[in-house]
Amino acid sequence: MSMLNKVTEPIAQARMGILSEWSLRLVLSYLFFSSGQPKLAGLIDSPNEPLGFVKNLYLFSDFPVISSYLATIAELILIPIFIIVGGLKFIGPTAKALSTLGGLLGTFVMAVVVFGFHFGVLGENFSDVKYQLALFAMSIYFLFK
Repeated sequence: MSMLNKVTEPIAQARMGILSEWSLRLVLSYLFFSSGQPKLAGLIDSPNEPLGFVKNLYLFSDFPVISSYLATIAELILIPIFIIVGGLKFIGPTAKALSTLGGLLGTFVMAVVVFGFHFGVLGENFSDVKYQLALFAMSIYFLFK
């Protein structure tokens, strides 16, 4: 085991570790952004109609149009910006706050998506939501990072 530690320790201690955090930040931001794009297109086409999936969500069915806009704004703009700007250490403590806020929004959105829609409405199981669980886990990471 000590030989393995000798080989891997320099990798773990390398200053290039920042790439791992930034790869998560950029990928998570891109995935949320790309998930928000079709929602925006739907809202542009029918601005007074809620997104189809929102009508089925117990908590949000009372105000579906507002919920549709909030989900779209969160995925398309807020989460990506907060996660990316949250990685800019040179802006000081604000970076940590933005990263945490992005993680909080992402965690909330993905909790609703996974537990409210995929499990609650569609009746899917864990093997059906691997992609969504990955986004959920990445969001939780930035919630506490």
